[in-house]
Amino acid sequence: MSEEETARMLRVNQAGEYGASRIYAGQIAVMGDRALHAAKIAAMAAQEEGHREKFDALMATRGVRPTLLQPVWSVAGHALGAATALMGPEAAMACTAAIE
Repeated sequence: MSEEETARMLRVNQAGEYGASRIYAGQIAVMGDRALHAAKIAAMAAQEEGHREKFDALMATRGVRPTLLQPVWSVAGHALGAATALMGPEAAMACTAAIE
């Protein structure tokens, strides 16, 4: 596998983990820590954050930049998470199931 292919794979995987983290952040911002499934979502958010940190470290080690769309993922992910949480626990969990 070439360095360019490795860089692309790292970038795509890091973007996915980053987007998932932002979705969970949006859900948690709306749901707080008392809503139905809040503890489960917080645990999955922590797991995604750990994955993202590992990809961030790999990217830094290899000198790979994040996707240029990361600001878009930040806003869009947070908005998606907030919107699904506003629709209720079932919608939030459906979104979470799709992420996982």
